[in-house]
Formats: sequence, C-alpha cells, structure tokens
Amino acid sequence: MNRFNKQQFKYWSTVKFRPSDDPLVAAYADPKVEYLQRNISFEGKSILDVGCGNGIFTTRLAKIANHVVGLDLFSHMLTDNAHPLRVQGSAFCLPFGDKSFDIVFTANLLHHTDDPLSVLREMSRCAARHLILIEPNLLNPVMFGFSLLVKAERGLLKFSKQKLIQMVERAGFRIKASITTGMISQNNTPLWLVPLLRRFDRNLAWGEYIILCAERTEGLISQQ
Repeated sequence: MNRFNKQQFKYWSTVKFRPSDDPLVAAYADPKVEYLQRNISFEGKSILDVGCGNGIFTTRLAKIANHVVGLDLFSHMLTDNAHPLRVQGSAFCLPFGDKSFDIVFTANLLHHTDDPLSVLREMSRCAARHLILIEPNLLNPVMFGFSLLVKAERGLLKFSKQKLIQMVERAGFRIKASITTGMISQNNTPLWLVPLLRRFDRNLAWGEYIILCAERTEGLISQQ
C-alpha cells in the first residue's frame, strides 16, 4: 500500500515540473546542494534519491557523488529524469537492502504521505551513514498562501523544523546540521524575482524550506 494522500496522489500523477536545467530550478536547487556539501562529504559516496521526480536533485548529486540512484512512484516523472540509474517504486517499501547506500536523500516528499515516519524509517533502514531531508517550512508565509490556492498542496503545512528533527531522531538518527532557508520555489517563482530573492538564501526562521542533515546513531532503529 502506498499510503499517499489520495488527493495528492491524483494531483502528482499528472503534474509537470520545470526541467532540472531550467534557470529557476538552478536558483532553487543549487544553494541547497552547496549547503549540503558544506556539511556532508558526497565524494566517493553512494546516494539514494527517494521521490526523485524529474531529477532536480538527482542530476546535481550525480555530479559530485560516486553512485546515485533515483527512485520515484510515478513513471512519467522518471521518464523526464535524465539520470540513467532510476527505479520505479514506493518510498514505503524501498527495493534495496539494509544500509545499501551511504546517504539517503529526499526533497519535498514527506508532506505528501499520510505516514511520514514510516517513510523515514524505511529510508533509515537503507542508509548506512546519513539521511538528508528537504521539506517546506510550516512557518513560511509563501507556503501558506500556496497551500490555500492549490487544494492538493494543503499538506505543505505539516512540518516545523523541530517536528522534523523529532521524527528523524525517532528513526534512529541524530542531527548533524539544520537550516530553514530560501524564498525561491522550483516551479512557481517568477524568474524576474530571482535576483531579489537570492538574498534570502541564508538562515531564516521563516525561510521557505527546512534542510536537515542527520547521521546514524548506534543501535537499532527506534520503534516508539
């Protein structure tokens, strides 16, 4: 069972994103990858990109990591993903062995599910070293407005940074670095606003996105 919100499942079955090399996508994704590189070394590592979509992060991670695999539930998303190593599958039942990747990464996936902790536990099962999460920030006014306009996106208002941290810790990992940052959306920000909005690519309590870098703790995954 996929356990994705039915309304969002229908929406994401047909939605289209800007391509990964679009200038707006670069303005959205590149600062986040740069932040991650300052906190976790990707060189020589294997990475699983869960909910990879059309490759916005998959293609960028593949330029700096040793081995990257993208996984998504939707075939039309994978068709638009230029990265050669991609798999169709559910985040609730990842088709990989325990600790099979150094790093398991996901961006903007958890708020689309009815049971994000189950997804996190499945990701943590496959992660030998690190988890990386990017999610919309509950405290951001732009996300609030977008969630009102697009009915299928009302799940955007699900996570504060503290709530995500608590979930990651319950999944058996500890936080290595975290930030709320940015005001550029990958699909909806007008391109002419990008030069102005770049100044918000810094630590802001009300930033548009939460980024968490976590590392594995010793012992078994918590079942609390």
